[in-house]
Amino acid sequence: MSNAAQQKSREKKRGDTAVNGLIAGILAGLVMAAYLVLAGVLSDVPPAVMLGRFDPALEARWLNGTLAHLAVSSVYGVVFAFLFAAMVHIRPSLLRFGWLLGLVYGLALLTMARGVVLPIADSSLLQISTGHLLIAHAIYGLLLGFEIGRNW
Repeated sequence: MSNAAQQKSREKKRGDTAVNGLIAGILAGLVMAAYLVLAGVLSDVPPAVMLGRFDPALEARWLNGTLAHLAVSSVYGVVFAFLFAAMVHIRPSLLRFGWLLGLVYGLALLTMARGVVLPIADSSLLQISTGHLLIAHAIYGLLLGFEIGRNW
């Protein structure tokens, strides 16, 4: 295989990895948001209020919050896809543990968000209980890892 063909193949693989991460991140983010909306409804928090907590401008607009959440979910999905690709390249046996690596990743995101990012930003997401955020991030990580591992 020529050098140019090898380069094109690597670029295609990177592109596929990015797209898989983007799609898996959006899918996992949608399910995560659905869980939080359901948890909110069961706690007498209307869906628009729950989704408005994700609004980065702190204006509590549900559409802005939803789009921001999906954007962040997709970016984290791409990051996980590349981390997963690197780990599987080093240790191929990890391929079957995509779901577990995703779970660890989701919980690491929660730790970073709850411990550092949300308090600094004085985010309204701090109004969501840690228990619900824990479950939501576990759902996100499990789905993300499962989808990335399945598409690998």
